[in-house]
Amino acid sequence: MSQDTPAAAQRTTSVNLVRSSNPWTQANSAAGFVLRYLVTVRRQLLAILGSSDHADECLKLLIAHLVSVGFGEYKKGKLRDFLIRAIRSTAKTRLAELPENLRSAASIESMMNDNEKWLSLWRTGLLERAWRSLEQLEHKNPELPMFSVLHCATTKPKTPGQPLVQRIKAERGLDLTDSRIRQILPEARAMFAQLLADEVAETLEKPTPKDVKIELQTLGLTKAFDGIVI
Repeated sequence: MSQDTPAAAQRTTSVNLVRSSNPWTQANSAAGFVLRYLVTVRRQLLAILGSSDHADECLKLLIAHLVSVGFGEYKKGKLRDFLIRAIRSTAKTRLAELPENLRSAASIESMMNDNEKWLSLWRTGLLERAWRSLEQLEHKNPELPMFSVLHCATTKPKTPGQPLVQRIKAERGLDLTDSRIRQILPEARAMFAQLLADEVAETLEKPTPKDVKIELQTLGLTKAFDGIVI
């Protein structure tokens, strides 16, 4: 997701599902764009191959291919569909290079576009990127600690029953009043939802609000938009 646009830093309490204008099919560098999702791809390769070494070799194959020919004829549809095809292809190539007794027993062909394991990993990757983007916004504007407030408000506390104001002070070192937290929290929720919508939109070929909504539903990400004006 682009972090340079002024829109990314604007304060908001609503969400534009197609704010982003950088879909993956228009990326200047296929390899550079896919690097954003390398952790997610590696997790899937590791699940299939059961070896960090094999997963890393597959990643080298994938990046080398993207540097050489880009997205090629598959430059359409959803990025996650392109990547699962690439995962299957590189895994097959890697396994074919190994002695039969060292090959994984995993069924590569079972890893289809809508396989629940892949969807789960993809969902996690998008959420991680949205959280990271929100944290970067806080670094740029520390007077508006949206990441700190939202993260503490929505993740499991180390100390059960600890009041949010105390948790934010203990974990993030911020002295905020209850009223300030109540002021920041709805804005933080909306910004996180916006950043997540941006992430999803950029993984679609020609995103429309309807397309983004469908993808959010498919990935089980609609909860992030509860109570937010779209």
